[in-house]
Amino acid sequence: MIPSQPSFRAAVVQTLASLGDVQENIRLLEHYTLEAKRQGAKLIVFPECMNSGYLFDDIAHARQIAEPLDGPFATAMQRLCREHDLYIASGFTELGENAKIYNSGLFYGPDGQLLLHYQKQFLATHDQNWFDCGIKGNPVVETPLGNIGLLICFDGRIPEIARSIALQGADVVLDMANFFAMDQADLWVPARAMENGIWIVAATKAGVERSIHYPGGSMIVAPDGDVKAYVPKETHGVVSWTIDVAAARDKRWLAGGDRFADRAPETYGCLTKAFENTPLAAILEQPLIPEKATTKLAVVQDHAVVSEGVESALDMVEHAARLGAKLIVTPAFFACPSWLPDAQQARDLASQQSMLLHQAAGIAQRWQTHIVLDTVEEQDGALYHTALLVGPSGQVLSRYRQVHVEPEIRDWCTPGQSWTVTETQVGRVGMMLGYDGRFPESSRELALLGADIIAWPTALREKRERDLLAVPKAEDNRIYLAMANRTDAPFAGGSLVVPPNGFPLWELDQVSPVVTRKGAVIPTFANLALSRQKFMIPRVNMLRNRLVETYESLRSQAAA
Repeated sequence: MIPSQPSFRAAVVQTLASLGDVQENIRLLEHYTLEAKRQGAKLIVFPECMNSGYLFDDIAHARQIAEPLDGPFATAMQRLCREHDLYIASGFTELGENAKIYNSGLFYGPDGQLLLHYQKQFLATHDQNWFDCGIKGNPVVETPLGNIGLLICFDGRIPEIARSIALQGADVVLDMANFFAMDQADLWVPARAMENGIWIVAATKAGVERSIHYPGGSMIVAPDGDVKAYVPKETHGVVSWTIDVAAARDKRWLAGGDRFADRAPETYGCLTKAFENTPLAAILEQPLIPEKATTKLAVVQDHAVVSEGVESALDMVEHAARLGAKLIVTPAFFACPSWLPDAQQARDLASQQSMLLHQAAGIAQRWQTHIVLDTVEEQDGALYHTALLVGPSGQVLSRYRQVHVEPEIRDWCTPGQSWTVTETQVGRVGMMLGYDGRFPESSRELALLGADIIAWPTALREKRERDLLAVPKAEDNRIYLAMANRTDAPFAGGSLVVPPNGFPLWELDQVSPVVTRKGAVIPTFANLALSRQKFMIPRVNMLRNRLVETYESLRSQAAA
């Protein structure tokens, strides 16, 4: 391994390439390189397709403007690296072999050597008009600055891409982008940083190129998801920040546990399967009548407390059923007065399961509803954190045992070994519990197993879990996410239901303000047809368009 320095200065450039004018784009490259160097930067990142512009007339126009790796723009990058002792990364419209065109990323070192050559693999609709899908996989390079990986813009919408790069040991991911919508920058970039515990240095454009408006959103994000530097929207310029490499090598979550060591790769069977071999592929071929595929979902933000027991919380579940909710989700350890039970409390909860299940079954039968009941169960002396899906007949339709177990309860909680998706009258329901929600593999596995709805009983540790992780789980997988949080958790309340296409605003506190009231019910009228199509925009399918052959590292336990 190449020794890395403990920290270095990185810079992002926000500008606008000139369509088809490589000399002007080289001038911009030179100008902003000098400004970044003035700020003390050792590494500089430029936006996507910086050598050429982006919105071509057609494939012939793109081929005319694209350059080989020995063309004038790449040569200028090499020269600037050598002259100023810098690392420079930039998006690049590449003319490859057999006249193929790739949306590429190039990363050069101080000696002018090409250190990384990446090609975009998750192509937006307009990308598909002229670019071929990348064939370079998800490479990572060791440098004296640390381990560096690249991705390009829309690649950040596929959680497996950033995960694969991080699992190969990347400390810093350089994102060369043309962000059209600010949710891509303001939500997905911090989410990918937090999920993987990596620095992301993301450069995008600002301005208008033909019919495209680039609002900006260039930023440098820390491994905890905190945005450290940001170029103001609608402006051109450079910002820089000192990258602490050690922060990316400490994979502990803020509240404990480890992002990589606590993964459960043995349960991620669908993640590396070809799409046509997943259960979802067959389900998407089934006809569905939208008018008959609507239902009402609700999360009940209530739980047992010492003074009241679980009766008042069960009353609130019944009130939600009276209001017409046909799937009701309860928070973590619903019948326990503690948000994080110790071994004795877990045994007590397991001993109460029959009573609790009897009461929940009565509610389900009276109101012909479904209830996701979070509890603890015992089998052969082992205790499991379990979600029971109770159906309108009062019977348990399925059970799910938590796969990723919080560090504090591992002394009593035995992890589950598989994921469960159940066909019901209100759609296909998957479940994950608590700590599961910190791992993007959980919701992805459930989606590939065919879930329309994912129930997430939880007790959140910090606000960023809600702000950064909840919406991407729904949108990345095009499913409904019903998150029921406790009001005595370290981050209290904020329960919500996220639709498959997300919210109109990505500022979650505006569109779904945090409700901390115990007893709150958050309902949503759900159209399950939205869960049965996985397109984000035309020809951009969030599940079918995955390149599973590049995800080898997902089945490994920890980072290199």
